[in-house]
Amino acid sequence: MNKMNKIVKINKMNKIVKINKMKENKLSIKSWIDILPKDIQTKLCIITWRSFWRSYVPLTAKPPSWLEHHNYIQKTLWEARQKNIHFLHLPFNTLPENKKWIMGCQCDHCQRDVKVDVMEKHINYLIQYRNPSYFVDQLMPRESHSCWNEYLVPLVDQDHFNQDIKNIKVFDPLCGSYKDNKITKRLRDGDKIEFSYPLL
Repeated sequence: MNKMNKIVKINKMNKIVKINKMKENKLSIKSWIDILPKDIQTKLCIITWRSFWRSYVPLTAKPPSWLEHHNYIQKTLWEARQKNIHFLHLPFNTLPENKKWIMGCQCDHCQRDVKVDVMEKHINYLIQYRNPSYFVDQLMPRESHSCWNEYLVPLVDQDHFNQDIKNIKVFDPLCGSYKDNKITKRLRDGDKIEFSYPLL
């Protein structure tokens, strides 16, 4: 027992001497930790790893780098449907200098357009009102045919034929014209709509 105590005291004395000699040189954190007794070193290691794992977020739990841009695109597409802005006039599709008037589009460019005569716009709206396929067949270029040119698009997959087909409004070419649907106009403008139900 005494021999063991003497060895411990000698080790402590050696470390104290080493520390005094090293004070002249500035020690790094690693050197200071090496000087400490092993049990304290072990406790420091445990505390360090615990704090690391508390703050560590695994790569699979982090949101992907593209998520912010994806959310922006989805929000823009939703607002385009709601405000009746054509897909070609979204900020990430066409440069402002390349935009042309599109019938029914409610974007700033189409609202301020003066290149197309008012009478020509009026005639286009009248033809569209009488022939619902006029916009898709005559006014839109062939390469831009998609569901974004359609007024209603089915929501159900093609595999589910037995279910009732539900449709969603995508783009209304008559929007903003004198032939605009009054209910959708009121919904778009945020006006109150009263529903009446028959009393039983």
